[in-house]
Amino acid sequence: MSDFTPSSAVALRPAPRRGIRVLFSFVALVLAPFSWYWTIDHPALRATGMTAWMMLASALFLALSAAAVDRRWWVRGVAVFQVAAAALFVWLFFGFSRMPDTLLAGELRTAPDFTLPDELGRPVSLAATLARGPVLLVFYRGHW
Repeated sequence: MSDFTPSSAVALRPAPRRGIRVLFSFVALVLAPFSWYWTIDHPALRATGMTAWMMLASALFLALSAAAVDRRWWVRGVAVFQVAAAALFVWLFFGFSRMPDTLLAGELRTAPDFTLPDELGRPVSLAATLARGPVLLVFYRGHW
């Protein structure tokens, strides 16, 4: 007679392996910054970086869900690396994207004098335009 019971069968089962899930999470993490470049022609995706954020979120989900089940050291290490990379991406996106120098209320800044062609190709200088009155400079940022 053997003393094999169903409860001891559960204890003898090997831990699940999630190595492929971790590798897919690493691929998603590496491709996340490139996904923004691939969708640069779509204004909403370009402005928000939604594809990069979604790939980063999926990479985190894959890595953390694998580390919760698989106890191998390298799986846990990749999960820790994913969390650190996500923290770095968040810091870079929100920390570096803010304006470096803000104006105080009522403070004026003057731009250096320059001359550029107008829509008809005639030269227009900032100093000549300022002589006629206040000037508002608008810089269009984007992809044409």
